[in-house]
Amino acid sequence: MDVVKIKKVTVHNLKNVRNGEITLSADFDSFLKSNVVGLYGQNGSGKTTMVDAFNLLKTLISGWISHEKLQLQKKRLITAKEETASLDFDFLVQNEFGEFYVNYFVAFQEDDERIYTTIEKLSYRENEKGKRSKTLIYKDEDVVQIRTTSLKEMNEKLRVKVMVVRAMAQKEHVSFAFHKDLKPVLQEMLNETEWHLLNNIAIDFNRDLHVITNQSIGLLMMKYIMPFSVHLDKSRGFIPYDLEGTSLLQKDRFEVLCKVIDQTNKVLSTIIPELTIKIHFITEQILDNGELGVRFEFLSKRGEYELPLRTESEGILKIISVLSALIAVYNNANACVVIDELDSGVFEYLLGELLTVIDEAGKGQLIFTSHNLRVLEVLPVKNLWFTTANEHNRYVQLKGIKEVNNTRDVYLRAIQLGGQAEEIYKETKTFHIKRAFRKAGVNND
Repeated sequence: MDVVKIKKVTVHNLKNVRNGEITLSADFDSFLKSNVVGLYGQNGSGKTTMVDAFNLLKTLISGWISHEKLQLQKKRLITAKEETASLDFDFLVQNEFGEFYVNYFVAFQEDDERIYTTIEKLSYRENEKGKRSKTLIYKDEDVVQIRTTSLKEMNEKLRVKVMVVRAMAQKEHVSFAFHKDLKPVLQEMLNETEWHLLNNIAIDFNRDLHVITNQSIGLLMMKYIMPFSVHLDKSRGFIPYDLEGTSLLQKDRFEVLCKVIDQTNKVLSTIIPELTIKIHFITEQILDNGELGVRFEFLSKRGEYELPLRTESEGILKIISVLSALIAVYNNANACVVIDELDSGVFEYLLGELLTVIDEAGKGQLIFTSHNLRVLEVLPVKNLWFTTANEHNRYVQLKGIKEVNNTRDVYLRAIQLGGQAEEIYKETKTFHIKRAFRKAGVNND
């Protein structure tokens, strides 16, 4: 089985992170062991930026099979007063040809509409002593290179194809390296091992990379739409469920959602005692596009009582919505699940239990942001990263922690007293807060 793991992520000039990197403990000697990584820090200090980095990666490598555009410029992904941002991803890959380190670097600028790529480089090296890194694809605004062959050294047929794809990639705001129209050129110019590595990233890793942002969870918190994470053998992604009333889906998507519910129920009652989800089928009807659809409703079932799923708490809905992805991390070595604010609405003891189970017996990678400090008591310190007040060195791990130390206590002490290489909390003073509250009240009387 081919396995792909994230080893390191480096961010430069993305939102409020001028420089920052996190490294996962993945290595070839423990390749089928899970990596559960928690990212902590005060509000606005760069936690969600790491989630955005993975979301950008997902968009870029998805160009191999689709034309999903990069984010709109109005989202202001590039740091204020900077012209260029960049991301650097290190992967570990194990396949039938051996073990490899793969790197993907991408730089962005923005036009009036969206961000677009200016530089892309995909390279690899074998996991053998003395082996050097080899370039698979390189592109900047002036140069294109595939393996050791530059654009001007290609025959006319290949050169024209590459020039067309380069122009299309910028116009369409998609990746050049993972552009689906570049496939014929790459298949001709790369050797079998290199072509396989490219597909390991563009297909295998992409299929199992699941990014759950606050944007999708926000609708859930307002009890409008519940985005069911789908991570089954033959289906990936999200399926929205209408929490305000009955829902209508294409029949094939409804059947996928039924499989997710069956999967979820196997775990749900062990997390929330006696709770299962029941599917209330209402009717079949023809959709506006002529396809067959199903109207249905999900019910929460506790003993003899059945109520609409929307009556459950935000925390329970959050757990149900991401449970398929968490099940994948536990069972699938290739699964890489990134969740923003995993703890939102979830009882802290239960959160600790879930993460302990996945960390101790899981196989995939789970990267999450959180504010709940309970996690600091259950995960090894090597799995915890903390944001700093230094935008040029945004992510650090705590120093001076022994096995007998409680990481939560050390973190709180570092906030109050310092003692770390970087300031990890932009100090707030209670008397300043009190005075501000008092002034605000006077001004508005």
